[in-house]
Amino acid sequence: MKRIIVLLSILLTLFIVYYDIKSGTIPQQAMPVSASTADAAADGIQYRTVTVKPGDTVFSIIGQQRVSAERMAEDFEALNPNVKAASIQAGATYKFPVYPD
Repeated sequence: MKRIIVLLSILLTLFIVYYDIKSGTIPQQAMPVSASTADAAADGIQYRTVTVKPGDTVFSIIGQQRVSAERMAEDFEALNPNVKAASIQAGATYKFPVYPD
């Protein structure tokens, strides 16, 4: 009897792992989507809308620019009222400034 229970437990575990790898357990609409179109805000700052992934920062998303870090943070906070550049959250969508080369 114990062998049957152990065998069924192993089969159930293998099925759960297979299903998780094959189909996933996160609904598709909950998956982060990244947009790369640039728009202009009311104050004239060019921006693009990005959904933040775990580990991303404002500076890693904006990239290496010839703009100071202070200006990047100020522009980000101007585009996203009530959000500090140092406290963005993974999974949330924000407007990030785009600077011409």
